Amino acid sequence: LQPAIAKARDQGVFGVKARSVISRCNESRIRECVRQQFQIAEMVVEMGMVPILCAEVLGDMPTAEKASCEKLLVACLLEGLQQLRPEQQVMFTFTLPTEPNLYLPLMGHPSTLRLLALCGGYHREEACRKLTQN
Repeated sequence: LQPAIAKARDQGVFGVKARSVISRCNESRIRECVRQQFQIAEMVVEMGMVPILCAEVLGDMPTAEKASCEKLLVACLLEGLQQLRPEQQVMFTFTLPTEPNLYLPLMGHPSTLRLLALCGGYHREEACRKLTQN
């Protein structure tokens, strides 16, 4: 992975996206996913680029399970952010959350450069409605 990141850096790439998909609310797997995301983030930062962390929670699980999964994901990501040095910054991409403004704690963290929304398979009208709630 490091040679690919170095090649991207040498070509003037701004950041590297690390994407994971969460299809079930399984705490140990979500924690492992986040650990891997931040492990990759560390490599990307060391190469002078911005890591773009994407842990996408699939929208086809039951609403209550998706909401629980998203809350656990945010808690784990906040723990990961606490491990970063003050000068290290990351970007996040997420599926629009079940609970409005769930990602605000991540947005307010000094190590978060940007937070981007994914439509997550929602139809345009539903995605726009959810986006206006956040």
